[in-house]
Amino acid sequence: MKFGVSTNNLGSMGNDPGPGACLDTARRAEDLGYDSVWVHDHVVLPEVFKSAYPYNATGDFPFAWNSNVYDPLVMMNALAAVTSRVSIISSVLVLPYRHPALTAKMLANADLLSNGRIILGAGAGWLEDEFEALGLPPEHFRRRGTVTSEYIRAIKEMWTNTGPSNFVGRYVGFIDAGTFPKPYRKPHPPIYLGGKGRNATLRAVRLGDGFIYISVTPKQLDEEVSLLRELCRRDKRDPSELEICMSARTVLTEAPVDGADRPYFTGSPDQVIADLREYAKSGLQHIQCTPSIAGESDSRKALDEGMELFAREILPLFKD
Repeated sequence: MKFGVSTNNLGSMGNDPGPGACLDTARRAEDLGYDSVWVHDHVVLPEVFKSAYPYNATGDFPFAWNSNVYDPLVMMNALAAVTSRVSIISSVLVLPYRHPALTAKMLANADLLSNGRIILGAGAGWLEDEFEALGLPPEHFRRRGTVTSEYIRAIKEMWTNTGPSNFVGRYVGFIDAGTFPKPYRKPHPPIYLGGKGRNATLRAVRLGDGFIYISVTPKQLDEEVSLLRELCRRDKRDPSELEICMSARTVLTEAPVDGADRPYFTGSPDQVIADLREYAKSGLQHIQCTPSIAGESDSRKALDEGMELFAREILPLFKD
């Protein structure tokens, strides 16, 4: 299993020491033996949310309107320059927010800087308020899955065509466009899809190299992976070509956490180890775990100590 850490470019860490803290986290993760560092995407956040957050039971988004959000594409380029081994993953870049030429250009640049360590985690988005604030046509939200699929195809065209690139779609088009430089990795950086539901899963099967699940139980992951494999068989796609990833924060405690309602990935190292083994049976291959220490009031200290404890007590058990 592979393990990743969020750089926390979304929201504040402690008293928000600035974007340099994201780079510090990535360097520390690399030194400790983690496999990947992750960035997240929002452009603007509404003061009052009309849209319900789809990845928890309450529907409440866990960040306020005035949270600092350091741009993921800029951050991926910076991370490429200060690390040498870890994969750099967006989880997930909301593709309809940006023209695909801009996305393709900035990610190709980051892939060259990193010598081929970029992974585009892409999604259709959920926050209608943000689509509106960016001035996007209402259809872009209503048809965001279709827009996302079209943008992925356009990005692949720009990344792989060594002559002038050409693409004609409903939402974007370009003819005889020079789209250089090309990414370092060939034929192109991997693309992992995120989202919920059958359509998002089918998008991964047809256009992607992996899927990123968020806050699912082992039983839910088993069901989702079964769906993914079924759709692969229908599309004549080898399921082993898609990496199964998940994003879920880990909170480590000194003593075991009692109770049947203990959240997954919350508890002693032994409890988290048992959780990981249960998820592995459901097909999990790569987790953005971002461990922290319970009870620490300063989130920077909690993250630093959590990363070290996880690397010492847990990582070695899951390495070949």
